[in-house]
Amino acid sequence: MRKIVLALGVTATLVMAGCASDKGIDETGYSKKPLTDRQGHKLESADAKRLYNSARDFLLHGQPSQALPLYAEVSARFPFSKYAPQSELEAVTGHYEAGDYDQAVEAADRFIKQHPRNPHIDYVYYMRGMSNYARNNPNLLGSDPDKRNVDSLKQAFNDFSLLLKNYPNSDYAKDAQLHMVNIRNRVAAFNLQIAEYYFKRHAYVASARRAEDIVKHYQGSQSVPRALEVMEESYAQLNLPDLAEDTRAIMQVSYPNYLLHRDEFYRQQAGDTPAYVLPDMDGAPARGSDKAAEASDAENVPAADD
Repeated sequence: MRKIVLALGVTATLVMAGCASDKGIDETGYSKKPLTDRQGHKLESADAKRLYNSARDFLLHGQPSQALPLYAEVSARFPFSKYAPQSELEAVTGHYEAGDYDQAVEAADRFIKQHPRNPHIDYVYYMRGMSNYARNNPNLLGSDPDKRNVDSLKQAFNDFSLLLKNYPNSDYAKDAQLHMVNIRNRVAAFNLQIAEYYFKRHAYVASARRAEDIVKHYQGSQSVPRALEVMEESYAQLNLPDLAEDTRAIMQVSYPNYLLHRDEFYRQQAGDTPAYVLPDMDGAPARGSDKAAEASDAENVPAADD
């Protein structure tokens, strides 16, 4: 949130070009409502500066739904003012804060198209990525959207990639990188679920191909060790012993601790209380294989919900 507010405090530059009104907002509906500021003062005859300041006041006080119609009013009534581009920029944040992620993406797309040289365009790319990322967050019923579709996560990854490519020194670059790591893990896990689905239904060619895709495109993700295991088991079922042996050899070299600690790895993945500290799956093999000895370090293990 700190970074989001950061962009709101920057004075917009004057853009002497026509700006279309925000088509993503129901301006007709808003125009039928009386426009007021946070103190309840009417704004029907207010100038661009007062409308913008009132909208920004709503946004900074956690009332994005009240801010959005005022931002739309600035863009519609004063399209040539210096407050119009900044209103359109902050409207992206307003939609995001209001949980209207589809509208936030649309507003970001319009802003990028209309103001490609805006000094804060990196922020808009970042917010488009954040909005696409938020589309795949769990809903109020607690269901996991990653089990159904990860298209919006892939789009968020592309948004963050564009940010890093075009604006590597952006204030938002580091956070974008962290989100990209998270997205890689989530998309790889989604593909692994599909590979497991095919394997359980004896569609071994499909399971092998899906697992191979994970190994090829999501190196470094948490799903790679299990994907190699699915490949090995699928090749064995397809009576391809050479490929199965090659895959197991790769797994043993690349993830030596995975086979040694596989049971505990999946116990912890399921959310059970750790029995001992897991070593890095791709690190050097842990000394010894006595789980009782390893469990002696259990007091150093963080709680399962950490």
